[in-house]
Amino acid sequence: LCLGMQLAVVEFARNVCGLKGANSTEFDREAKHPVICMMEEQKGLTPLGGTMRLGSFPCKLEPGSRAAQTYGKPLIHERHRHRYEFNNSYRERFTSHGMSTCGLSPDNTLVEMIEITEHPWFVAVQFHPEFKSKPTAAHPLFAGFVEAALAHQKECEVNLPEQVES
Repeated sequence: LCLGMQLAVVEFARNVCGLKGANSTEFDREAKHPVICMMEEQKGLTPLGGTMRLGSFPCKLEPGSRAAQTYGKPLIHERHRHRYEFNNSYRERFTSHGMSTCGLSPDNTLVEMIEITEHPWFVAVQFHPEFKSKPTAAHPLFAGFVEAALAHQKECEVNLPEQVES
């Protein structure tokens, strides 16, 4: 969620894409590879109060993605609270290394969701789904994560070698 997605992007850049010095400009303004950077419209604003990207925004989901399957619809609205975003200059590099930008703003300028398609469940989001989740009605991403974890557990149990009694 939010900063968690940003940190996942930084780690993927460093450890999968081989971008030494990858970071967020929130932590290192002089990062060699600023894979997360301040949104253009945020530059020059006082970093306090309600000037950040705040509120509900639309996100279009990539057809066939885990995100689209989880939500069951092509367009969602989620709540945001941040100033830093995925740096679009790195989109192609990430995609070529197996990370999909599966959720984008309607104008394709902001990466809202990422996923690693070859992973049982690696979905990260720029927004805050916890704001729309309740104990009796889990947000689709939380429900999807639990379902994937249970399926993975069953798969692991099936593939365990038989234990030898001693």
